[in-house]
Amino acid sequence: MSGRLLHALDLAAAAEPLTGRAGAFAPVHLGTRDVRVGTLLDAVRAEEGLLPPRSGHLGNWEDIALGRSGPMDFNTAVCGGGHGFPLIYGFTQTEADPSGGDGVYLPGSLVERGRRRPLPLYTWDGRAFVRRDRSRPLFCPVVQAEADGALTPLVEVHWQRMRALTGYRFELEATRLVAHAPLVTDMLCVLLAEAAHQDNPRRAYAELISHAARLDGQVGRCELRPDGTGYVLDGHRFASARALAEAALLPLRALTEPHAFFVRAASLPPVLPVMSHLLTTALSALFGADYPDAEPGGEAGRPPGLTEHGVRVHLHWGARAMAGCPPRRGGYFGRKSTARALRGIMGPLVRDFAEAHPLCLVLLPAPVFMLCPPDTSPGDAEQLRALFKTVLSTPAEQAYETALGWLAEHRESFSPYLLDRFRDGSGVPHDGARREPATPVEPDGFRDLTLRQASALVAAFEEVLA
Repeated sequence: MSGRLLHALDLAAAAEPLTGRAGAFAPVHLGTRDVRVGTLLDAVRAEEGLLPPRSGHLGNWEDIALGRSGPMDFNTAVCGGGHGFPLIYGFTQTEADPSGGDGVYLPGSLVERGRRRPLPLYTWDGRAFVRRDRSRPLFCPVVQAEADGALTPLVEVHWQRMRALTGYRFELEATRLVAHAPLVTDMLCVLLAEAAHQDNPRRAYAELISHAARLDGQVGRCELRPDGTGYVLDGHRFASARALAEAALLPLRALTEPHAFFVRAASLPPVLPVMSHLLTTALSALFGADYPDAEPGGEAGRPPGLTEHGVRVHLHWGARAMAGCPPRRGGYFGRKSTARALRGIMGPLVRDFAEAHPLCLVLLPAPVFMLCPPDTSPGDAEQLRALFKTVLSTPAEQAYETALGWLAEHRESFSPYLLDRFRDGSGVPHDGARREPATPVEPDGFRDLTLRQASALVAAFEEVLA
C-alpha cells in the first residue's frame, strides 16, 4: 500500500503501533473521521489494484443492480460506481414467514421487478431431501431449491443470477478461505488452543465458532467445549482440534462446491461448525480481499495492501449493521467487544504465522451513499443539494443537529422512495410496485462532506423517521 493512500486517509498514526509486529490489530472507522468523501473516493481509485469489498449477502441482487432497491441502493452506488465490489457472505438464513432469517436480501425467494416469488425449499432429513415449510429460517449453505423442475443448491440458484448481472464483479468470501484451506485449518487449530487459556474460554470459543448447523437447515448459537483431546459441539464430539477445524471448512465448501457437498450429504457429520463472522472477516482481510486481482507477490515483492513497515491495511465497505451511522448508531464494528475479539484472533496469528501480518482494518461507511438519490428523482437531488449546502456552511461538529433542524422543516419535500431508505428493517422492496431502472447520482456538495458529516446526515434521516 502506498504512502500516498495512507496520507490521504490519515491512516499512518493508526498503523504505526503495529510496526514490527509490536501490535496485532487496530480498527479505524472513517465514519467518525474528517476525511472528505471525495478524498476517499479519489484515493481509492488512484491506488493500483485496490478495490475494497462491500460485504453483501447471498440473495437477490437484480433490482440492486438496476438501482431500484430502496435502501440497498448504496450497494448500487458502491459496486456499480466502481468504488468497491460485492464480497458475498453466504452464512445467512432463508427468510421465514411471518418473520425471521434474512429479510433484506430474501435468499429463500426470487425477487424480480419488485415482486417476490418464494422458492420451494428442501433440506436433508437423514435419508432424503424433503420439502420444508417457511415457519423457520433455514441455513442457506445446506438448502436446495426447486428450480426448473429439479433440485438445485440454493447458492447456485442465486449465484447464476448474480453472475449474469452486467458491471458487477461478485466473489464469494468462502472462495478465498477455501483457496487457503490448509493454512486456515492450521490457524484455527492455533486459535482453539489459545482460547482454552483465556479468562473466559467459553466466550473465546464462541468468537471462533459462533453457530452450529445441521443438514436439516437448523442453525443457532452454540457452546463449544473441550472434551479430553477433542471438542463437543451441540452434542457431537470431534476427536481433535484438527478434526473440528476441518469440519468448519465444510460449510464454506457447501458454498464454493455445492453440488459435491450435497452428493456427500449422507456421510457428513450431523453437526457442522460455523466460523464466526468476525473470524471470516479477519481471514479475508489477511488474504488480501481488497486487492481481488493482485498477484500473491504484489508490488516490490510485498503482498498487496502491505505497507513498507509490514502492516496489512485493509479497506472494507460496511453497511448499516457494521458501520451504523454515527453519532446515532455506531454499528457493531465500533464496539469495544468487537475490537477485543479481533485482537484475540489476530494476536496468536501474527505471533505464529509468517503469512499473518498485523492488521489495520479500515471501515468505509457504505450508508453515506443513501444520500445519493436515483436519477429518476431530480427533486430529491435538489433538496439534498440544499441540505448539503446548509450543513457545509455550519461548523462540522454541528452536522447532526443542523440536519435534524433542516429536516424538521423540509422532510415532506422528499419522495417516499428516498425516505423509505432510512426506515428500520427495510430491504429489497417486494411490494409489487413498478420502478424504473435508475442510477444513483451524487448531488452537488456530496463529495465535499466529510465522512463524519455524511454519516451524521444519515443518522438525522433515521432519527426523524424513527
